[in-house]
Amino acid sequence: KSSPLVRKIAAEHGIELAAMQGSGLAGRVTKRDIVQFMDSGAAQPVARPSMHAPGGVGVAAAPMPEPWAGDVVEPMSKMRALISEHMVVSRHTSAHVTSIMEMDFTRVARIRAARRAEFEAATGQKLSYMPFIIKATVDALKAFPVVNSSVAGTNVIYRKAMNIGVAVALEWGLIVPVIRNAGDLSLSGLTRALNDLAARARAKRLDPREVQDGTFTITNPGVFGSLTGTPIINQPQVAILCVGAIEKRPKVLTGTDGEDVIAIRTCSYLSLSFDHRIIDGAVADQFLGHIKRTIEAFPDAAL
Repeated sequence: KSSPLVRKIAAEHGIELAAMQGSGLAGRVTKRDIVQFMDSGAAQPVARPSMHAPGGVGVAAAPMPEPWAGDVVEPMSKMRALISEHMVVSRHTSAHVTSIMEMDFTRVARIRAARRAEFEAATGQKLSYMPFIIKATVDALKAFPVVNSSVAGTNVIYRKAMNIGVAVALEWGLIVPVIRNAGDLSLSGLTRALNDLAARARAKRLDPREVQDGTFTITNPGVFGSLTGTPIINQPQVAILCVGAIEKRPKVLTGTDGEDVIAIRTCSYLSLSFDHRIIDGAVADQFLGHIKRTIEAFPDAAL
């Protein structure tokens, strides 16, 4: 979970590491995490999440299952155990709420189809939908900075940097490499950074620093066919964007003559899990709406 030095610092300042949200690999608490935690003024003894409901009504712990004859029992890998702990702590830390909005990717699909061959020949980079989504997300974070923040006790830390983590599914678990200062990158720059990090994540060649200091996360279960999802927030962030399958669907549109017509459009459901402690539902919906407008009016000259 942490190094001996980190545990020593935590013990000296009365900080319970199990309740902290680490930025290291699979939620590992680093020295930088604990120093930033103390500098924020939030350093104080932290209780483990209570397993009791409000009002003193106890909640019985789930019984430990026993293996049956013929079952196979194997210990979790170190990464899976850390992910497991991180997910449970996040659910106990943030007031999770999810909002979902359908978005029309037809314009982006046409830009991508028209420019992909030229772009890939010029850069050597594959052009997916994700860089377009990251670009639209960064624009929305600029408009709604609370979504790019963290909670430190009774304080809210508004992050200046926009470090976008993109979840990469691996055979042995999940890792979230971070595109640092994504707000400063063009669509081409985002494509290069994304492809490089994803490739090195799959090859186990990421530097530990490349999975730290994320301020917002995007996950993409749509590549596996999922229509949408309600992902768990990656602590200490306050929101995570989920991209569903991008596919052609029949939609009812209003024609130029004012009549309704049925057209085939390329669409996707994007969902935002957010921390209701500091993000209201209206803000979450406006954030998604900002992404929707950007995606549906993406400029041709973006590449």
